[in-house]
Amino acid sequence: MKKFQFRLQVVLDIKEKLLEQKLLELSKVQRGLQEAIHKQKTLESYQMEINEALMKVYQSGNELDVVEIQRYKDFINKLIVDISSQKVVVQNISRLLEIKRKEVNDVLKEKKVLEKLKENQEKKYYQEYDHYERRELDDIASSRYARSIS
Repeated sequence: MKKFQFRLQVVLDIKEKLLEQKLLELSKVQRGLQEAIHKQKTLESYQMEINEALMKVYQSGNELDVVEIQRYKDFINKLIVDISSQKVVVQNISRLLEIKRKEVNDVLKEKKVLEKLKENQEKKYYQEYDHYERRELDDIASSRYARSIS
């Protein structure tokens, strides 16, 4: 009897390659999310530093330079806009990450179904092979017994 051959092996191989591709995409999105979060935190810490610098200007007791204070406030407003736009970027990447996770899970489920089917078919194939082998051995034993009696 010939070796077991899974008829859907090509499909299973395609699913494995697709899973690898989806996992790569997922890791790229995760890296992008980490970078976006890092950028947001950097902007927020920079805003805190500028706020502290502005507070030092107020508390210094020196004459207040209106132009300098206005520059600080303008820069803080720009940072606030940058931070809010970065938060939107983080949210968008988070949504994309969830989509990629779902895609990976879907491909993984399909692959597992095919693997289970292969496993069941292989098990059935070898059970039939064992049954066929036992029947052959029984036939051989019966014919030897019949010859020994005659």
